[in-house]
Amino acid sequence: MKLFWKMFFSLIIIVTVIFSIFGGIFIKLSFDNSLSRELSRKQNENQMFVYSFEASASMLSSDTEYIQKNDIEKIIDSVKRSMGESQIGITIVNQKEKAIYTDSKIGKNIKIKDLKDNNFGYLIFKNNGSYYLETMSKMTIESGTYYISIVSSINEVYNDINEMMKNYRVILGIALVVTCILAYVFSKKITRPIEKLSDTVSQMAKGQYDTRAKIKTDGEVGDLVNSFNIMADRLEKNIEELEDTARRQEDFTAAFAHELKTPLTSIIGYSDMMRSMDLEKEEISEYSNYIFLQGKRLEKLSFTLMDLISLDKQKIEFNRISTEKMFNDIEKTVEQMLREHNIRFKMSVEPAVIVGNEDLLKSLFMNIIDNGRKAISGQGIIALKATKTEKGYTVFIQDNGCGMEKSEIKKITEAFYMIDKSRARKEGGAGIGMSLCKKIVSIHNAKWSVRSKPGKGTIISIVFQEGQN
Repeated sequence: MKLFWKMFFSLIIIVTVIFSIFGGIFIKLSFDNSLSRELSRKQNENQMFVYSFEASASMLSSDTEYIQKNDIEKIIDSVKRSMGESQIGITIVNQKEKAIYTDSKIGKNIKIKDLKDNNFGYLIFKNNGSYYLETMSKMTIESGTYYISIVSSINEVYNDINEMMKNYRVILGIALVVTCILAYVFSKKITRPIEKLSDTVSQMAKGQYDTRAKIKTDGEVGDLVNSFNIMADRLEKNIEELEDTARRQEDFTAAFAHELKTPLTSIIGYSDMMRSMDLEKEEISEYSNYIFLQGKRLEKLSFTLMDLISLDKQKIEFNRISTEKMFNDIEKTVEQMLREHNIRFKMSVEPAVIVGNEDLLKSLFMNIIDNGRKAISGQGIIALKATKTEKGYTVFIQDNGCGMEKSEIKKITEAFYMIDKSRARKEGGAGIGMSLCKKIVSIHNAKWSVRSKPGKGTIISIVFQEGQN
């Protein structure tokens, strides 16, 4: 059963039980009070009848042992006239419970033994659908002791309680209708956010991970909605990362297979020609040289991949490095290569000390410089500037090459990704250099950023913590 119906029926049941219990108690108390008042009134009436009878009997002189029937009738008629004829029937019995007078058509039901210590007793009974109250009192006159039983109708008390029950049922029915309306509104208001949240969860289960619960509410439900949205954000981010990882693994596998296919095809083709054909000495030398170059390319690719995979798993020694000396060594290494491609190299270094592995850092900067060389067609400039900034010791490497689109900046660190594949392969690259650079930066706890515009060039900045690991 849904939460809405559970709340709806629970509220109705609670209100019904409360109304029934307290309504029943109220009606019972009202009935008891009415019956008690009626009983008290009838008791007083009975006592008054006894006193009147005793007074009237004392005025009639009689020498007989028992009071005469004619005298009793006269006395009762006299008392009735003085008190009013509200009685249904009157019975007078002696101590042997023998009736010496009765005008009751219902008969006597109460016994002398039912009288209490105050010589008074009562009995409520039902006859032919009507309710009666019979009271009995002890009476002592000169001729002896007698007991007067008076039967009175108390239908009015029961009619009142029946009318009250009827009105109560009407009120209870109205209260239940109002409760149903209020319970529906109240339950709907509470469960609506949960229903919306459930719909959102269902949409997410169908793969719509960007769906969010747009519910404005307070309390525990509001906290639940906020926690769900936070969870959904993290889940979507994790899924995107997993999808991105899966995509990169797919791309890596495809690119790796492609990178292997080209040299292997050449090696197999030329070696098969050398094996199956009679070739001139010059042709054998040419084909052998081509096989050698393709083999070296595969060797370089395998070494680079090994570095990329095992770099963060091997123990790397860190030392204090003089940036001035390190960049002077880099300048001597790359200057001649850049000059051959008509590229000027400008360097400005502020002396400092950083902690790291000098060989890896040299590989990092030389890879970036070499990528800048590949991006420049014809004459160009590559500038390296190292200086102390608020963020730390920052190295800027800028070229005025072809640049790249913003969407490609995030992809350049993926293995085998090449913006211009034909030119990269011509230069002997495989698209792994920037992946290696990213890992070197990560190992040194440094931060880097890439800014580039098509036709304007690229700026790579790397921030190191000066003098710290």
